Amino acid sequence: MKKHAAKSLVSSMMLAVALTVFPIISGVIIAINKIDTIQGYIIQGAFMMLSLLIPIVFMLILHITPRQIGFRRMEKGSGKIVLYFLPLVASKAGFLFFSANHDIHAVIALVFFTFAIGLSEEIYFRGLILKELETCFTVKKTVILTSVFFAAVHFAQAFSGSSLPMVLLSILNAFIFGIVAAEIAITTKSIIVIIIWHTLFDFVNWISLVQGTRELVLIVIQSVIMIAYAVYLWTKLPIVRLSR
Repeated sequence: MKKHAAKSLVSSMMLAVALTVFPIISGVIIAINKIDTIQGYIIQGAFMMLSLLIPIVFMLILHITPRQIGFRRMEKGSGKIVLYFLPLVASKAGFLFFSANHDIHAVIALVFFTFAIGLSEEIYFRGLILKELETCFTVKKTVILTSVFFAAVHFAQAFSGSSLPMVLLSILNAFIFGIVAAEIAITTKSIIVIIIWHTLFDFVNWISLVQGTRELVLIVIQSVIMIAYAVYLWTKLPIVRLSR
């Protein structure tokens, strides 16, 4: 069993590292060539979509179907258990009261960029990695482990020139987001809603022009709501993992 657990952890780590390579490479390309913001979004989005080749090959080799990693309808009645996702909406509501970037080209590029992030990261983390870990860990340990891997991947932002406090805040938010996303995926047995939410979450972050103290306050409020929601969902997790 220990050998199986170690193998599962190594496989999960390799998948997480593989995904990390793509944003790092695209970031280096953008920096070296001094590419503008809009083109940068497109390039980064393209690399994230390219990263999907790895899980596709992984699934083909192991004969894993899309349904097995969560591409299916939500479990009947699970919407009520997760409070119809209202806490997720509430956590981002504050950002909608501030001005946004209305440049149509930037908006289109951001839609592509954030969708590519949401799709790829959810397939990797709440799809393959969660499925891999659940075979030898309890439900709650699986939630924590997938969230740790998810947060670790966001350490790649240290290469983007962000300040240390912002990198640490990003890692903390990623950990909280990862817990909530994993809990919802387990409860609903679907990653489709999480892909949509992940896309919208990142889109609102990038499109919003709020900065400074106001942004910090909104992030704190968002974090408090997400933590409370994570605690609530934690109490709803099944003791024994149910197959998707």
